[in-house]
Amino acid sequence: SLSLSLSLSLSLSRFILYVVPLLNIAAAFFMKKLWDKGILFRCAILGMLLANLLGCSVFLSASYHNYPGGSAMAAVHKYADCDQNTTVYIGNYAAQNGASRFGEECEAVFERRWNYIKTENLTISTIRGFDLLLVEPKEVTHYNPTHTVEEKFYGFSRIRLKPTPPFILTEKKEVLYLLRSKSMKKEKSTDCDSALIPLL
Repeated sequence: SLSLSLSLSLSLSRFILYVVPLLNIAAAFFMKKLWDKGILFRCAILGMLLANLLGCSVFLSASYHNYPGGSAMAAVHKYADCDQNTTVYIGNYAAQNGASRFGEECEAVFERRWNYIKTENLTISTIRGFDLLLVEPKEVTHYNPTHTVEEKFYGFSRIRLKPTPPFILTEKKEVLYLLRSKSMKKEKSTDCDSALIPLL
């Protein structure tokens, strides 16, 4: 119901308000009244629809780049086989921006030996013992002696206006680094998928 959706936190209710039938019916009724008033009102309605479409496109682009942790989680699985003992440290920023259990492709099933660790307040010396790290750019220097930077991931920074097309741009910045331990082998084996077929 409407009262239930409004009682939810803002972060949840903003997804629900668009599908509340009462609000949609009221908006459609009001637009129909304006549409019948003449060409100027029709142009105004079309202008609002175009502005809404433009705004949705910009915010969609911003949202798409707002969860780089998910892309980083997908990338870590390129560096080791699922049956290889592998430890992955997921930093605070990555954990808050898309790096979730849904991205753990090598869980501890079928004798797979991957451990994904999100524990906070670990010491630098402890984190250096992990095979793969997802950390922020400002933390990279702490792990240069033991790890190498393999990939960089970008997140939404800001919306910028331009005097020439495209007039609106979403700018990105480096927000996450994927580091690999220097003691790990460089590439994963190519027969990983075929080795898992008998388990299916």
